[in-house]
Amino acid sequence: MKIRNVLLILLVSSVFNAHLVFSDAAPADKTINDAKNTAAEEEPTAKIDEKVEAAKQIIEEKEKAVEEVKQQAEQAIAEKKEVKQEALLKKEAVAVTKQEAEVLKKEANAKRDTKLLKRSRGLEAKAVKLEKEAQIYSEKAGVAESKAQIALEQIAAKEARLESLQKALESLQKEKAEKTPLIKKIADGSIILLIALITLLTLRFCLKIFINRLTKKSTNIGREAALRIKTFTRMFGWLGVVLIIIYASFFILETFGVSVTPLIAGAGIVGIAFGFGGQYLIRDIISGFFILIEDQYRIDDVVKIGEYSGLVEDINLRITTLRDLESRVIIIPNGEIKAVINYTKEYSHALFDMRIAYKENVDQVIDIINGIGKEMREDKYYGNFILEDLEMFGVDDFLDSAVIIKFRIKTLPMKQWEVSREFKRRMKNRFDSLGIKIPFPHRTIYWGNNKDGG
Repeated sequence: MKIRNVLLILLVSSVFNAHLVFSDAAPADKTINDAKNTAAEEEPTAKIDEKVEAAKQIIEEKEKAVEEVKQQAEQAIAEKKEVKQEALLKKEAVAVTKQEAEVLKKEANAKRDTKLLKRSRGLEAKAVKLEKEAQIYSEKAGVAESKAQIALEQIAAKEARLESLQKALESLQKEKAEKTPLIKKIADGSIILLIALITLLTLRFCLKIFINRLTKKSTNIGREAALRIKTFTRMFGWLGVVLIIIYASFFILETFGVSVTPLIAGAGIVGIAFGFGGQYLIRDIISGFFILIEDQYRIDDVVKIGEYSGLVEDINLRITTLRDLESRVIIIPNGEIKAVINYTKEYSHALFDMRIAYKENVDQVIDIINGIGKEMREDKYYGNFILEDLEMFGVDDFLDSAVIIKFRIKTLPMKQWEVSREFKRRMKNRFDSLGIKIPFPHRTIYWGNNKDGG
């Protein structure tokens, strides 16, 4: 009984499996046919890809060959010039030697001097020798000219061949673009955009980490070196973004069948356009290059450019970006910069013009100012910003109602204003406590007298 049940189960399962097999035969055949059709459609595209790669490789080889032939042509032209020059010199030497021999011969005949006659004959023999050498150099010049002409003809032929190959490559790329489905083009373009976006974000993230670490280690490597590295890092980041955008654009254009070669070749036309209408852009880039190389100012410096002043927030090859005390952003093209005042390079000075009344004792005031400077130098907080003792210049000028005492304090960059404000606060409090008068303008109103003198 059990055996019969087992056999029945096996029979039912075999029939069911056979039904599945035969029922799936049509879809399987359909799938195979679809795969064949797809392969048949993709086969031409694959062959075109192979042809495109082969054409690119041949074009690279031809470009190298053209460069080699150009070098050979340059050498041949240089050799031709050199040989022609030598032949010309030999001909001039022949003429001069013959003339000298003729003069000596006439003189020898006139004086009947055998020595002069012998010398004239020697010059005639030398002229003959030089004439033969000049003939040899003339023949060499002819050979060199032939070589140069052949090299120029080879250049023309190879350039024509290269141009035809480039046209063939363009036609292959167009054919590939026509046979590639639009969805695939969009997918490939999206992938390129995604890769470019990831590269941009990665570049920005790496630069941000580098700048943060550089800021933390600025005390070890020095503020000047840190600012210079930070400035160049920002510039390289800007250049990286520009290059990534250009390359991504080229790849996307090639994906959609637009040939990039004419665009690259059109760079010469763009250069001509720059020569007429883009000279300001070129001037900005050249000025920005020299600003960075000469280290005129860096990011985080406080500068004054023309009538504008502020903190350098960003700088690249084209523009400088400042931010003033009101947080207004000022963008200045580098080509417009004629002169720059940098307030924070290497070190700074807090400069003071202190006014006191004429009745005050100048020496006493100078001692008080020196004392405040000493206190600030010894202060735990402000002492870190002051590099040297207060430098007293003394009495600088006499005004209508005040005596000017000039002095200054050397500080770290960017700290001169903080030190100056604190010094002025302490000096005002000290003068008030000692009764030292800081003069300010007074106005007296005189009403006049009546006729009776009242």
